[in-house]
Amino acid sequence: MRNLLFRLLVAALLSSVVCALLFARAEEPKDEKGKKANQLGKTTGSPVYQLLNVNNIASWFGANGNGSFPPSRTGDGFVYPRGTGSAMYEDGLMWGGKVYQDAARTRPGGQGQPIRIGGNEYNQGNQAGWIVGTGATAVAADQNLPSVRIYRIRRDWNSMSEDEYKRDAGESNEISPSAATLDQIATVKLQYARDWDEWPVDKGAPYVERNGIPGYQKPKKLNYDPTSGPLFTADSLISGKYDEPGVAGADVNLPADQVLWTAYNDLNRSLTTALYGSEPMGLECQVTLWGYKRTDAMGNCYFRRYRLINKGGVVIDDAGTRGSFYIDSMYVCQWSDPDLGESGDDVVGCDTTMSLGYVYNGWPTDPEYAGYRLPPPSSGWDFMAGPVVPGKSTDSAVYNFKRVYGKKNLPMTGFAYFSSGSALSDPRPRTYSIGGMRWWKMLRGYAPQDGADVYYPFPPGITPGPFPLSGDPVTGKGFIDGLGQAYAMSPGDRRLLLNSGPFSLAPNDTNEIVVAVVTGMG
Repeated sequence: MRNLLFRLLVAALLSSVVCALLFARAEEPKDEKGKKANQLGKTTGSPVYQLLNVNNIASWFGANGNGSFPPSRTGDGFVYPRGTGSAMYEDGLMWGGKVYQDAARTRPGGQGQPIRIGGNEYNQGNQAGWIVGTGATAVAADQNLPSVRIYRIRRDWNSMSEDEYKRDAGESNEISPSAATLDQIATVKLQYARDWDEWPVDKGAPYVERNGIPGYQKPKKLNYDPTSGPLFTADSLISGKYDEPGVAGADVNLPADQVLWTAYNDLNRSLTTALYGSEPMGLECQVTLWGYKRTDAMGNCYFRRYRLINKGGVVIDDAGTRGSFYIDSMYVCQWSDPDLGESGDDVVGCDTTMSLGYVYNGWPTDPEYAGYRLPPPSSGWDFMAGPVVPGKSTDSAVYNFKRVYGKKNLPMTGFAYFSSGSALSDPRPRTYSIGGMRWWKMLRGYAPQDGADVYYPFPPGITPGPFPLSGDPVTGKGFIDGLGQAYAMSPGDRRLLLNSGPFSLAPNDTNEIVVAVVTGMG
């Protein structure tokens, strides 16, 4: 009936991914559809967009946190399989929480906004760059710094074939690989070399520790100039026990093949208020994306780690005092507008046992993918490691790519969705009191409606809760989407939200989540 053999693929895939990790055309509101204004701010660092394209997926990411959206600003920035149709229009991390001036949580944040909403969706509430300092003196990094950009490395960048470089250059310039010029290929090579050499460990970018000496010791340069001496390869970094830029789990000899890193912040008030009317919270977000050069199921996924750091530099009361908030009841949300080819025939759902939200086609074929003689794919987001919270002495959590004890990772704690043109449409207008508060409801698993908190409509006989559409589309049992009922709309242009919380973030605290982006053909 529907394209969800994918669910079986995901179950098998994610079990292997967990082991590896521990020790991977929307009908937008009319004023936002199509080629959008560049919201990356005035940063002069280059590039401000980069592409993760080491396996079967090609997915863009912006220096300001704009996910699955390309430099051309036309949307559809997640291509699967590479060179065919698009399986995602745009995505981003959203967040919200209650802000307080004091550790006792007795004095709510000022400016008439005790709850703040931030992040990235169609509007970008953040600017590229980290936050310098903490508390009252914290400021955003200078947007004119050449280091304020998104970084991308590949371990095999100096040994890629010419065909690989041509394909990379074509995808990076949003043209056919056959049209890539020698200058474009050379630019890709030089950027890989530059990012490898300038990998910003001092700003928070991860690295692989091998030599046993605390801290990052920059490895020898990989030789890309035959006149500079004997070839020093990525494999010799392992045999020589050198530190290197990038990501690895418990086995430091199995690093990711391609890694992207950027940092962004919410200290640009004009951006945060344009999102949903909310004043800034004083957050820096560091994002690491990584993937593996595989053609099997592991090649149908990649991973993101978001690190949220409460650095401050914001007005915390009505008198204009600057400092850091004590943030409580905080939730994070992996939001996406997941168009599978054509946007108007999608349906979504969630799997509570796997902390998974997914999208699949409402019909057996999709016009865009049919043009490639392919069935439509299914895609999903999985909370591999949700926010870290205190736990029992017997509990453990994944944090900073390590196992820590006495803590636990929150799972997906709620699922939400909306659909363009329906009774549950995009939360508008973009005001604090309406759009912002509707987002606050969705972050906690409620429907985006004004008034009292209410869950989404559920089918008769099923008790409403924070996990709508959590049935089994393979068997047709339970609460599933696409039925043309009051509680399950006909296929359409969906947006989906995977939520996790609550947790607290005191001044200078850091928390993180790891999500897997998985996709597969039916």
